[in-house]
Amino acid sequence: MADLIDATYDAAQLDVHGTLHRLVVEWRATARVLADPELTAQLTRRLPDEDHGEVSAP
Repeated sequence: MADLIDATYDAAQLDVHGTLHRLVVEWRATARVLADPELTAQLTRRLPDEDHGEVSAP
């Protein structure tokens, strides 16, 4: 909730709307996943304990 308040403040005071838009898009995507029990189960299942090697820096 603090993220929403901060993004709304930025949009209103600093005329920076990108942060608020991104936050709403992210919340909407999360809501869609959580609304679908099958998708939620797929995305929250435990991953195999396999080691896939070192992750390189971006």
